[in-house]
Formats: sequence, C-alpha cells, structure tokens
Amino acid sequence: MSDYSTDFYHQKTDAELRFFIEHPEYYQPDLIDLARRELRRRGVQLVAPPAETAEVDLSAPADVANAGRSVNWLNLALAAVLLLGMGFFYYSKQRGGGVKAVAAPAKPHVPPRLVEVPTSAIPTYNGSAVADQLVARLPAAEKKDPQALRQFRELARRFWTAEMQTEYLTGQAHAGKAGPMFAEQTTVVRQTWSDFNKGAVYSYRFGPKMARMYDRMREAASSQQHILEQFPDLLADKKFLTDKELVSREADVQDWLKDVLPASPVTGKPYKATVLTAKF
Repeated sequence: MSDYSTDFYHQKTDAELRFFIEHPEYYQPDLIDLARRELRRRGVQLVAPPAETAEVDLSAPADVANAGRSVNWLNLALAAVLLLGMGFFYYSKQRGGGVKAVAAPAKPHVPPRLVEVPTSAIPTYNGSAVADQLVARLPAAEKKDPQALRQFRELARRFWTAEMQTEYLTGQAHAGKAGPMFAEQTTVVRQTWSDFNKGAVYSYRFGPKMARMYDRMREAASSQQHILEQFPDLLADKKFLTDKELVSREADVQDWLKDVLPASPVTGKPYKATVLTAKF
C-alpha cells in the first residue's frame, strides 16, 4: 500500500470503509481489499451484517410507505454516487491516470532540546546521625535509663532534621543564593519543626547533661521558627542583616547550639559564642 493510499484510508471512518466492503458492486476489487485491510489494522471485526427488514407503519396508507422507501433509496443512491466518484478518482491516480499526486517533502525531525532549569530543592539531612553523636557524648550514668535515652535520641533526631534544613536555607539567603521558591521553602521547613514541637510539650526525666542539651535545643527551635517566619519579608536587599531582632535571634541560636554541638553539621563551621562586654 503506497503512502498516498495509506493516508487516504487512514482518513476514512469505520463506517465509510464498511460501505466500500458492503457494496462491492460499486467499486474495483483493489479498493475493497484495501478498505478491508485498513479495518483489520484498526482491529474492527468484519462480520457480515444481518439483512435489514424495513419497518413499515401498517396504519399508514400504502402510498406513504412507498414514498418513505423511495426517499431511503434515493439517499443511499446519492451516497453511493459520491463514494463511487471518490473511489474512481483514487483508482485513476493509482493506475497512472489523471493528475499524479506529488509527494510532499518530509519535514526533518527535530530532536527535543534539553534545557537546564535551575532547581532550589532543599537537601535531605539525616538527623539520626547527629542524635547518635549527642548520645555518645552523654555520661555513662545518664545512659542507664533506656526510656530516657530513647526519648532524648528521638527528640534530638527531630530537632536536627529541622535545624539542618533551617541552617541550609538561611545560609543560602546570607550567600545571596536564595531561590524564587524561598518563601514556600520556609513554610515547608516550619512544618518539619512541627514534629519537634509535638514532642516538646511533654516533660521528661533526663539527667543533668541530657536536660541541659535538650533545653538549648528547645530555645534554639523557638528562635529558628520565628526567623523562618520573618525571613521572606526581609529577603529583598538583604534587609535581614539590619533587622535588630533577627540579628539578635541568629546570634542567640549560635550561642545555644555551641553547648550542644561544637560545629554545624551543615557548614562544618564552629558555632559562635556571644561575647558580652561591660563598660565601666
């Protein structure tokens, strides 16, 4: 089957192709065979239709019934003439008669172009690894209570999961690399803090060092969540660098966390202690 004939039959509906097959007296055998092949390609079952019995209203006069049959045969004849003309036109082209079809030049296939799109996804951090470090630094006496140890490890895991995301996000802002989704990202990280908040509402029987580290984490969590809430409005022109409250809270977080962990798991830099100077 040539490209032209393939396009010709591909553009026909199932009903039009069936008409070719069901009325072989009007068309050349080649046309009927091509129509049958196209229907098979579409998966259409070629079952001979049952003979139709014309329904006649017995209550109507005989001339009215005859007139209805005449109209139906007239419509069928007009459709047959139209399809016959189309079939003859196609057949003449296939046999070399009439105007020969000129194949349109195939358009070159342009491969899709890969475009790099900048992403601002927040890295995934493992808070469990930091929690294990804190547990390792606890005195042996405080590790004897399995329940307290399990509770502290879980609270530390939740804290550092949210804390590392917060440090990464605010660090991007300080470096001038905050992405267009910064405001939405702060909302996501604040949701991460909610896991820690759920555990922080309860009281725990921790040992002295465990309790001190837990208190520092709670204080830092409160300030970090406030920082994330205010940061998007102060991002333009780095206004957060001149906002006294935000600057003070960031310094407090550094001071509190130095008592929990020597250096940031995100940047590797030591947490800074706040040095107070007194004037006399």
